[in-house]
Amino acid sequence: MASTRDRLDELFQHCADLGVQVEWRDLGETRRGEFRRLTNTIVLNSRLTGTQALACLAHELGHAFLGHSCSTPANEQRAWEYAAALLITPADYSAAEARVGPETAALAIELAVTPRLIEGWRRWWLKRGEPPGSVA
Repeated sequence: MASTRDRLDELFQHCADLGVQVEWRDLGETRRGEFRRLTNTIVLNSRLTGTQALACLAHELGHAFLGHSCSTPANEQRAWEYAAALLITPADYSAAEARVGPETAALAIELAVTPRLIEGWRRWWLKRGEPPGSVA
C-alpha cells in the first residue's frame, strides 16, 4: 500500500484533473474541511494529521465530483462513500480484514484511514449487493 504522502499526492492530482483548487487554512478546533462550490475550492484545516487530511480531502472531493451545493445527511453519506471508494480497494479491504478481523478501528489502523472511511466503504460495498467480508 502506498504511503499517506503518496496517496495525498494522488488525490491532489485528482483535484487538478477536476479543476478543483486546494487551500490549507486554520479552520479551528473542530472544522476539518469544506468544499466551496462557487470557487471550486477545497479548504483543508492546517491542523489535520496526514491520515485526517487524506480522509477529509477525499470526502470533499466527493462533494465536488457529485456536484453537491449543500450539506445534507444524504450528501454527507454519499461523499464518504465516494471517498472510501477512492482510497480503499476491495482487495486491500479483504486482505486487511483477513489480518485484523472486521472491527472498524482495527481496519482503519491497518489501512491507514479513518474509521469513517471504513464505514463509508462498507455502505458503498453493500450497495453493490455484497457483504464486505465476501470480497475476494
